[in-house]
Formats: sequence, structure tokens, C-alpha cells
Amino acid sequence: MKYLFTFIFLITNFLFAQSESIIEELIQQYPQLSSYAAKNTSYIPKDNTGESEFYFYDYTEQELLMLDSLGVLDTLLDTTEAEQSLYFGYKFFNTLDDFVIFDNIPIPGDYRLGPGDQLSISIWGTTQLRSSHMINRDGDIFVDGIGQINLTGMTITTAEILLKERYSEVYSTIKGNKPATFLSLSLGQLKSNNISFVGEVNRPGVYAVHPFSDITTALLQAGGVDTVGSLRNIQVIRDGENISEFDFYEFLVSGKTSNNIRLINGDVIFVPVRHSTVEIVGEVNRPGIYETKKDELIEELIHYAGGLTPKAQSSIEIYKLLPRGERTSEDYAYDVSYIDYQDATDVFATNLIKIRVLSVPEVIREVSILGQVKTPGVYAYQDSMKLMDLLKIAGGLDDKSYLESVYTVEAEVIRQDPNSKYVTAIPISLDELLEGQSDQNIILNNNDIIIVREDSEYSEAKYITISGQVNIPGKYTIQKKEETLSDIINRAGGYSEDAYIGGLQLYRDSIQVVLHGPDIFVSFGDSVHIPEAPGVVKISGQVQRQGTVQYVKGKPLAYYIERAGGYNFDADKKRVVVHYANGDVRLKRNYLLSLISISPPILDGSTIYVYKMPNKPPFDLTQLLGTTAQAASSIATLYLLYQNTQ
Repeated sequence: MKYLFTFIFLITNFLFAQSESIIEELIQQYPQLSSYAAKNTSYIPKDNTGESEFYFYDYTEQELLMLDSLGVLDTLLDTTEAEQSLYFGYKFFNTLDDFVIFDNIPIPGDYRLGPGDQLSISIWGTTQLRSSHMINRDGDIFVDGIGQINLTGMTITTAEILLKERYSEVYSTIKGNKPATFLSLSLGQLKSNNISFVGEVNRPGVYAVHPFSDITTALLQAGGVDTVGSLRNIQVIRDGENISEFDFYEFLVSGKTSNNIRLINGDVIFVPVRHSTVEIVGEVNRPGIYETKKDELIEELIHYAGGLTPKAQSSIEIYKLLPRGERTSEDYAYDVSYIDYQDATDVFATNLIKIRVLSVPEVIREVSILGQVKTPGVYAYQDSMKLMDLLKIAGGLDDKSYLESVYTVEAEVIRQDPNSKYVTAIPISLDELLEGQSDQNIILNNNDIIIVREDSEYSEAKYITISGQVNIPGKYTIQKKEETLSDIINRAGGYSEDAYIGGLQLYRDSIQVVLHGPDIFVSFGDSVHIPEAPGVVKISGQVQRQGTVQYVKGKPLAYYIERAGGYNFDADKKRVVVHYANGDVRLKRNYLLSLISISPPILDGSTIYVYKMPNKPPFDLTQLLGTTAQAASSIATLYLLYQNTQ
């Protein structure tokens, strides 16, 4: 039995450790999980040596893992965080993991000593002495030769004066107008304050917080306020009395800290339920969900929302939930009305549930210019804008070289006609406009479209590039319709002595054109190259030695295959291709079941390629027998059917 209990104990500890490991991994993967689950968990902060324990009431570890494996846990957490961010002010408490209060900041002047504070007393002058004392639970320290001294509730300054009086009873040189011995008091390790957090906080309970903590820093250390809780009436209760009511909005918006008092040991922070929820949307700088106080004005709420944007209208929609006693029917529980923003300083936000600040409507004020102008496009329209004003904005007509490409006889202003479903075209003579005739410089309307056409007789120079073995290589313009490659070569001084005419190459749109001579029409952007005679033939593919072989005029394909060591074992002798220098391609022809074949001629600069024999599936005797048996069975069945019908 003892062994059984030992086994059960070990298994239980193992499963508990595994459970903690699962939770730790989830927290590391989803940092927001702690704040998400805080409302339903008991949380113990992790110190340097301790451990964290989490108890999820709503979800078991297996359920959380299942949500994670389904890929929805991240979405659920993001949705929760997004919903929280809609409520103004609560996001302030999401910085818990990065929040640190440093101990090396100056001691506040109103800091009160208490149990747990460590004091350092330094004496120098005719007497040298230093001692350290911890204030005990009764608020006392004990000094050798002096006795017991109660310092609880005192400031540093008050405590230092008291210590000087007590030490002067032993060291007379401390007192007097010209003392020869001096005393100073400083703080070492600080006590923690035990603060109770109740109400609508994320993690209610008693927490040891930093002794310099005020209301906001204490709430940060305790996980912050739940969105159900009020940020406008955070209360501090001390010795049973409400000593402070803190409006967190004033701190967030204006930085006011008058009621953000410093806490002392035993204080209680109470966060009541929020009793109002006003959604502010539209043209405000900080849309969200806000809380209102009694007798607060609409203008103040809009101020908390960051004020109006420049696009805001002066008209504001307000939605009010009527009190139960004022409703004639539950179907008419809401009242919607409009107020001017100027009146928002006189209208209370009582019973409001929504404020919508309307946006000024979008007004399209633009004109378009298309066609043969330097910068066509859409431009803003202003009243009394004339045609010449828009032409200048689009590049103008002062550039005489560019003007040669413009059809100046007529342009058009396309204008909408409110009395017709078709537009009206207003002809404009650019020639007359340039001569200064004011009747052509018409006033434009909003949404007009100006069309300036290109002169069909004007064309930019079109050229081709020729390189290699011609006497004058370079760029040449196309000077007439249907100009041939032969014409361009003649203008380039003809072929040079080393030109290989059979290798004449023409590239159009970066693709080589198969040539059968130079009598081809050239096109803008063509590139022509005349190489030297290479004197070799290139052989690749399924031969014994790939490479180049010296060209011998008149020698057939077989000659060059033999020079390459012949076909290798994988060669498909029926599939041989010859690529010529001018881009042409010829295949080896096979007739009468390959008993007769005709090979293409080999020219200087050719490339011979031998294909690989295609892979044939291995002979499968079993499959053949099975197929034969199936066919025989089908034939026998048909025969029997035929016999039965006779």
C-alpha cells in the first residue's frame, strides 16, 4: 500500500508540473493572456526565486490547448484586447509587464516613516559614528547608549531633529550655535505598503506595493481596472473614511494629479461600477467609449475624445436613453436629436449613450486634361478657372519643340449637360488661343474634361541598331515606309570583308527572327548583328564528346557526329536538330520506318543537338497475361450471349 501511495503522489506531482508548464508556455506565447484571464484567476506575482500559480476558472488547460491548436485562441485574445481598447483609459493598465518603480529616486518630502523602513544614522566631526536601524512593528528603533526612539509617522526631517535632540544628551558637541559634531539621517531599504484593492479591479485582493506608490502606480501593480469599473470615481478609503475621489480622465487628458494622492499602509482602493457608457464616434480625434459624470457637459466629453477634427461639421447627433419613467413605450426608449457644437457647452450629457460628430460631405471639384500635354491628369478646380490656366498647369504651350507634336487646329472641352444624358463637346482652336483671342480662353466648369490631340503628321525618330561586321556600325533611323534590312546595311557602308552573311541575325523584342535573307522590313527597336565566320560547328546532347568541331564545307551531319565520337547509348538517332546561325532550325527527316533518313545540311556556325531516347516502361508479363485473360473472358461472354440469342 505504501508503494501505491508513493506512486500516486509522484504521478500527481508530475501532472501538476506538466500543467504549470503548459500554462507557462501559453503565457509566453500569448502575453495578453494574463490580463485576459485576470478577471477569473487568482494571480501571485513571480519573484526571483518563487513560482507563479494560475487557476483558470472558465477554461481548463486542455480547453486552452484545444483553442490554441484550432488557431482561435489568438483571435479570441486579440478580440478581447480590441474591445478593451475601445474603452478610453483602460489601455493605460496594459503596461504591467514593463512597469518598474526605481528605488533610487529622491525621497518625497511628505514620506512618512513606518515599520520596515531601514534608517542610516551618520555622525561626523569630533565624533565618528555610523549605525543602521530597522523600524520595528511598533514604530521604534533602539540605539545603544540612547535607548528606544519612536519614529513612526514622522517625515525624514522631523525624525532627524528628534534624533539630534536625543544624541545631544550623549554627545554635547552636537548642540549649540557652533556644533563640532554633526548628524544626518538617510533611508536605506524601504518598507512595502499593504494596500487592499476591492471593487471592479482586475485582481482584487491585498498587495504589497512600493512605498512611493500613488493611486495610479498602485493600480498598475495590481493589474488595473476592469472595463466594468469606473475611472471617474476611484476612491481611497483610510481608517474607514473616504479621503480622496480620483478622476482618472483628468490625469490622462490634462496630467492633473491633485487627487492622485500617495498611499500609506492599510489604505483601501475601491473602484465602483461605472454607471454611464457613452460611445463617441465620427470626426473626433480619439473615438471610443467614454464615461460621464453627473452634470457633465457634452463639450467636456468631446474634449476627452480629443476634440473635433478639421473635417467635423458643427452639427452633432446625440442619442439619449430615456429614463424608465419618461418612456411612453419601450419601443420609444431612445431619443435622437441634433445640436450645434456651439451649444455643446450648455447641454448636459445626462442619459446619453452615443454622440456622433458628422463629417463635412466630400465635394468633387476637379477638371481633367488628357492627350498631348506634358503632364496629363486630374487637377483641382477653382472658380473662374480658364482654359489657359489649366494648360499652363499641365505643362503649358510655350515649348515650341513640344508644340510641333500637338494638333493645334482643334481641341475639345467636354462638358456635362444637365438637360441631356449626353455630354457637350466645345471645340477650341489652340492656334487662335495662342494668338491671344480671348473667346477661345473660355471659363471652365467643375468636372470639365479637356482633350488635346496629337498631330498625326508628327512622329519621333525611329531607329534600329546594327553591329558587327559592317563598315559603319551604329544607330540608324528608319527614313521611309517599308524600309528593308538590306537598305539599312547599304546605309551602314555594306558588309565588311570578314562578314559572315549566312549568320546574319535580327532581334525584335529581344527574340531572334528566323531570316531567309536581308529583304525584311525593319521595325523600331530592331537590333541587327553580322558576325564573323566562326569556322566551327557546335555539337551537344547525346554524343560521346560534346563540344566544337572544325567546319568543313560540304560535309554531312554524319561526319560531325563521327568527329564527336558518335552517338552514346542513350541517343535517339531519329531526333537530331540543327540550329543555324541565322535562327533557322532543321530536323532530321525519317521515312519508311526510319529505313530512309534525310539529314539537314551543315553550315558554318551551326549547332547540332541529339535528343535522348525517351524512357520506355519495363515489360510487365503479369500485366500482359491479366489483360489477355480479361479480353478472352469478354470475348467468351459475348460468344455465349450470341449463342443464347440463336
